[in-house]
Amino acid sequence: MEHLHNQELQIEEVINSIQHISRAEAPPFFYTRLQARMLKTEEQTFMLQLLGIITRPVFAISTLSLFVLLNAVAITSVLKDSRVVANRAISSDGALQSFVKEYDLSVSTLYSDIKTNE
Repeated sequence: MEHLHNQELQIEEVINSIQHISRAEAPPFFYTRLQARMLKTEEQTFMLQLLGIITRPVFAISTLSLFVLLNAVAITSVLKDSRVVANRAISSDGALQSFVKEYDLSVSTLYSDIKTNE
């Protein structure tokens, strides 16, 4: 019986404590600041959204890897072109020599490099 009486007293204390609670009030200008913040998030410009995307690490890493890949492709194509030009120069050098021999365009000098005792 005493246990039930203790429970009733505890319940009465809780009810009395709830009765003394006052209504919570928001700080001054809370609603206007909340509205301004909500409108600000809605009005984000395109540049801010783009900046948000660009600053993500995934975007930065993928962009850098794309540039590295493009540089590798460019370097290999330049090296391949230089090999082709070198091969053409070697093959055209033989054609040039045959052209010189055919038209007898070899250079002959009148002076000798060897000193004579005359």
